[in-house]
Amino acid sequence: MLCHEGIIMSESRIFTAYQHHSEDLEQSLAINADSLEQYARTLSEVFAGGQRLVIVASGPLAGVASTLVNAFLYHLGVERPALPVVALNHDTGLAATLCCDKVFDQYFSCQLQAQANPGDCVFFLDCSAGSPMLAALQTASEIGCATAVLTFGDENAWKKEDPDLVMPIVASSPARGVEAALFLGQILCELVEAELFGF
Repeated sequence: MLCHEGIIMSESRIFTAYQHHSEDLEQSLAINADSLEQYARTLSEVFAGGQRLVIVASGPLAGVASTLVNAFLYHLGVERPALPVVALNHDTGLAATLCCDKVFDQYFSCQLQAQANPGDCVFFLDCSAGSPMLAALQTASEIGCATAVLTFGDENAWKKEDPDLVMPIVASSPARGVEAALFLGQILCELVEAELFGF
């Protein structure tokens, strides 16, 4: 009997998680559909002009950034050329050095200064609006990059810094926020593929 009750409780949790997942995705997509199409057109123009996309991600969204880079570099399901995309979230040596000197706020800014060029797009995947991310936004703007933010963190903190585009994610928990970021990011990649290659 205890085993049976445990199974029922487990199935209930799974179903509840699925419900929250579906509701969050639906609301996030409804809020951001027009912005995603707009940003896909912007990225398509940037890629066609020989510039690139730089993804900056905080916390648990670093893994999402890596997955999206792979999607743009290779493809989601159709054969086409690689698109120029990089993520700035894997330099553990730099992170350790900056932490040692108590200047970790510069983690993304240092990398942007070395790698980003005027006309590039910088795409922020955010969960906290932390100081390294906000400093990177300022750096990207100073370089002359177009900036967009996808966040389940503090939307208003980002808007105060005046990026070109802010796309808020509806998330009932951090886990659902990560899932929604991946979902919206992959849709963005599909839209870019359609713009550039007619898929």
